[in-house]
Amino acid sequence: MRNTDVTRLVFGGTAALLSLLLILRFLPFMRFFLFIILAAALVGVLWWWWRQDWEEKTTAKAFEQTTVGQIQSRLQACQEQVEKLRQEQQQILKSKQELEKQLRAGRQLPESVAAETRRLVHGFEQENTLRQTKVLFYQQCATKLESLLEQHQLLATLEHKKRELEQYREQHYDDLAAMEALRWDVERETTSLEVIQDLSTRMQSSSGLEDVLHLQKELEKILAS
Repeated sequence: MRNTDVTRLVFGGTAALLSLLLILRFLPFMRFFLFIILAAALVGVLWWWWRQDWEEKTTAKAFEQTTVGQIQSRLQACQEQVEKLRQEQQQILKSKQELEKQLRAGRQLPESVAAETRRLVHGFEQENTLRQTKVLFYQQCATKLESLLEQHQLLATLEHKKRELEQYREQHYDDLAAMEALRWDVERETTSLEVIQDLSTRMQSSSGLEDVLHLQKELEKILAS
């Protein structure tokens, strides 16, 4: 659960608790109902908390199954190994330096003790070299994984931009179709206007009932189209 959600939940719970305490202080006859409300609110909060945690775990688990998730997981493992080996190297170098210091200071050391000290120093040097080799190995792996991660992120971006471009193109075709339909409507309305004007002119000059009825039928056809 995110820290912001926890903080919001804590503040909300504190405010609700203070409100309940104030109500219980000044309205004691409502205690029974308030306890019911408090129990229901507690159940709701626990359910919400569980739901948030379940959704986050489900999302994280699904992400881990993706290619990008697997790359990030392996990259993190390499980085953790490098950090672990670096810490071991620091301790090894510290122990080696302590032995070398004692070896330099101990002028009257028995040869057996000095030989054992040199053997230990050499052993620490070998362990340090071994860990340095491992560090280089994990660093190379991390570099390769970072490159793969960038490639997959780029591919995801390209796929997103491709879909965006297709949407713009579809919108363009829709706009063209709408413009064509609008042009056709305008042309039809213009033609209708011209016909209506012609009918109006003919109606003004008509004096017979038959002509008037004929013009009326023509107008009805235009209005119905």
